[in-house]
Amino acid sequence: MRKVNILYLLLSIGICSSFGMAVLYLSKSLANVISINNEEIIPSYDYHFVLIGQEIDNPYFQTIFEGAQAAANEKNIYIEYMGPRQTNIEEHIKMIEMATAAKVDGILTQGLTNREFKPAIDYAVNRGVPVITYDTDLDESKRLAYIGTNNYEAGYEMGMELIKDTDGQAHVGIITGFLYSNNLVLRVQGFLDAIEEAPNVKVVAIESSNISSSQAADKAHQMLRKYPEITVFFGTSALDGLGISQAINKINPASPILVYAFDDLEETLELIKNDKIQATVQQNQYEMGYKGVVLLYDAINGVQIPSTFYTPTKILRKNDLEE
Repeated sequence: MRKVNILYLLLSIGICSSFGMAVLYLSKSLANVISINNEEIIPSYDYHFVLIGQEIDNPYFQTIFEGAQAAANEKNIYIEYMGPRQTNIEEHIKMIEMATAAKVDGILTQGLTNREFKPAIDYAVNRGVPVITYDTDLDESKRLAYIGTNNYEAGYEMGMELIKDTDGQAHVGIITGFLYSNNLVLRVQGFLDAIEEAPNVKVVAIESSNISSSQAADKAHQMLRKYPEITVFFGTSALDGLGISQAINKINPASPILVYAFDDLEETLELIKNDKIQATVQQNQYEMGYKGVVLLYDAINGVQIPSTFYTPTKILRKNDLEE
């Protein structure tokens, strides 16, 4: 019996030791440690920021990181880029909490939802870690500032473009990345408010694509089967326009269906050139990352910063690309 107790004791010590090493490794990974060829190098940076993207491999967020990295290089800041492989609220929140626990000098993150993101952002700020939101704001939180598109205005402007193109006569299907994401909710709301000025523009359905071109295609295809009167689609996230165009090609409707999209992916621009997409909203992701780092740096150094900094947007059409 005594041997068994000793065995359990040794096993418990081993587990605790392993857990302690894991925590130590995690702390080091968030404390200005870069791994190059498996060799740990502790650089002499002035600050350590963390940029958390909704989907780490998504070109949209990689462009934001490029801007952030450029500003970080100028300010002698080590900026760490992380994020889920696919949109995952729980994983995203854990990364905010990890960065807070590691006491980094600042966090750049989206404020995708109120219920989950507000407590995490507020906790970070209360622990002395300043937070700036980008791309998706959460002004109800203690974040220092928001840097990114005025999503409501972008949606409103696209609604006005639709009215102009259709002479105020349209049946609309809306495909949005997520029904709960703050930035996408604002784009849809802006669009809906704009088309109120045209009583003969009617929205027949709103569906979520889960930020997937294949799901956007499926939802658009289902809409066209259920509502053959649809003459216009509005896609609020980067992959929605691509999926909608695929669905239209599959249905091959007798009359043209106009598509309004978001973001300037190469595939989207090609579809505009080929008259498959009418227009798209071009955002300035690089500026979001660059200015986000600058604002965070200024705030830490006692400079008064604006609570909201909108980056410019532009509606791109075929003639813009030809020019």
